[in-house]
Amino acid sequence: MKKFLKTFYIALAAALLACQTNDVTDPGPAVTLALSQPTISENGGIATITATLSASAQTTVAVTLRLSGTAVGNGGDFDISTTTIAIPAGNLTGTAVVTALDDTLQNGNRTVIIEIEQVTGGRFTPQTLTLIIEDDDVPTVLNLIFNEVLYDPSNNGLDGDANGDGVYVQADDEFLEIINLSSQPADISGFKVYDELALSSNTPRHIFAAGTVIPPGKALVLFGGGTPTGSFGGAIVQTSTTGDMNLNNAGDKVYLHDAAGVEVLTFDINGLSANPNESYTRNPDITGNFEQHSDNTTLLFSPGTKIDGTPF
Repeated sequence: MKKFLKTFYIALAAALLACQTNDVTDPGPAVTLALSQPTISENGGIATITATLSASAQTTVAVTLRLSGTAVGNGGDFDISTTTIAIPAGNLTGTAVVTALDDTLQNGNRTVIIEIEQVTGGRFTPQTLTLIIEDDDVPTVLNLIFNEVLYDPSNNGLDGDANGDGVYVQADDEFLEIINLSSQPADISGFKVYDELALSSNTPRHIFAAGTVIPPGKALVLFGGGTPTGSFGGAIVQTSTTGDMNLNNAGDKVYLHDAAGVEVLTFDINGLSANPNESYTRNPDITGNFEQHSDNTTLLFSPGTKIDGTPF
């Protein structure tokens, strides 16, 4: 009887193990989407949608896109090469290309909202990308954002050396990162940067020199001072004309005014950490909310580049 029970339990355990193994279904690799640029001109502008897997798969992964927004596809405002991105076995990425179609109508900018509808052979978390098709039949509208602001560089050794000149200086290593979201160059000659104290006395901390033009989709980084050293993702790099932006950790605002004195951008330090020892950055870049840089990366700042260190 003991031998029978022993044999029975061994067989039962094997059956349960086999059942558990067979019942576990591999959901496959995770899929994320990215856009090559956020804005394109309606005059033949092109943007690439890239679907990326967290790991390669043994079979083809099919990513079906859902498109919405104010832009009309299929020969209207744009064409798309495919709405189902196929990522072949062993590969990590696949792409679809959006091509804007020109017209002569002054119908304003149009948007393409891009989401994942379903994934075959993988899994996804809901994600929304927005592509702007900029109307070239109306005057270009300035479209700038603050993407990253460092008002409190770390004073721990060279952890706060954001400008890369080999020394930490609080006033020098503060910086603003400005992105031109337009499909046209943005001329910011004569624009002025203030903090609250400077604005109250009408004494700008920085005046952008004549000929300061930010290319479409690219970045400009303004450091407080020092000798910025490095590529900074190919961004335009300047230092403040006064040598100090004087950003107050305990509470302040940063203003960008155009040459006529009209407010273009504001960044409010009030309500944020008084001593973050790192920058605040949008995540995702351009479209996301501001968060402390190390919340989702090991870096403390990334002047001139995206949060992961890649160029704009």
